[in-house]
Amino acid sequence: MEIKNKPEILAPVGHYEGLAAVIKAGADAIYMGVGKINQRALKTTFTLEDVKEIRKITQDAGVKQYITLNSIVFEDDLPYIEETLDALKEIGVDAVIGWDMAVLTGAIGRGIETHLSTMASVSNSQAAKFYEKMGVKRIVPAREVKLEGLKEIKKKTNLEIEIFVHGAMCMAVSGRCFLSHDVFEKSGNRGECYQVCRHEFDVKIVSKNTGTEFYLGSDYVLSARDLVTINFVDQLMWADSWKIEGRNKNPDYAYFSVKAYKEARDRILNGEWDTKGWKDLLDMLERVYHREWDNGFYFGEALFGINKSIAKEKKVYVGEVIKFYPRISVAEVRIVDNPIKIGDTIHIIGKKTGLVRQKVKSMQV
Repeated sequence: MEIKNKPEILAPVGHYEGLAAVIKAGADAIYMGVGKINQRALKTTFTLEDVKEIRKITQDAGVKQYITLNSIVFEDDLPYIEETLDALKEIGVDAVIGWDMAVLTGAIGRGIETHLSTMASVSNSQAAKFYEKMGVKRIVPAREVKLEGLKEIKKKTNLEIEIFVHGAMCMAVSGRCFLSHDVFEKSGNRGECYQVCRHEFDVKIVSKNTGTEFYLGSDYVLSARDLVTINFVDQLMWADSWKIEGRNKNPDYAYFSVKAYKEARDRILNGEWDTKGWKDLLDMLERVYHREWDNGFYFGEALFGINKSIAKEKKVYVGEVIKFYPRISVAEVRIVDNPIKIGDTIHIIGKKTGLVRQKVKSMQV
């Protein structure tokens, strides 16, 4: 059967090293935050000057650039939103991702392509049509919507549909959690999530009558598993964009995630999916840190599991590259921690190199 649709591979970017990595891996578009109004504000350090610089880099690479303004907007944030949208319009970014009406109306009014964040919790076609009439071009439906429901929204609207295909998941509905604010006074709805759910908890049963406690043990009872769709991604070819979560992740995570899903898409388009399959691509994804895999809500399955890495390779810090001699392809490395030996696989990560993965074939001490 001929497949005409070619989903966009949308990659997360939280630093320049990650940017170089996902471009090298073949991403079609990136999404990144700027300033304080984004869901990764706690760790995002990008400024408007960075957005401008990255715009040049992405244009040269033929990659689209989307900016997230997707956290709660309070009254005293409005001047900041106006100034930021004016700057983004001047820079010429490809789209703004948001869900607060101040962001949506501001972006649409300026003629900036506008995408609706999953934070809006759109879970049916009627809600989608509301935003479509407003002028939104693309929506990221609520993660809780099953596969058939997503396809119905696509069928009944003229909107582009962006769906998550890989990455961490939140235990709260569409990410609207109050645990971090309650425990640390840092709001996850303002991009400052301290990930309370990822901690190990002591589980007890307490009698209301006597106060007697029965200790059941320790477990990661609130920690959602990681989403993976590589095993059924051929059923997602109808979507306009495949989104990979992970702006706070390391460059190797972003690189292998983009590379795996791009290869999967290309195999499907080239009619090679039935012969080559996906298991080697899952092996690629399992090279880096991840929790127990889950297919999310696509088939209504469970979300929760252990908050431990089950990656097939263990990554440790070794040191830093002091000098590189390009003519002879030799690097001088200062060993800071953990020795290396011939045969080890090393990752070299940098703002320009992104990720270079290779085996150590020879070395001099």
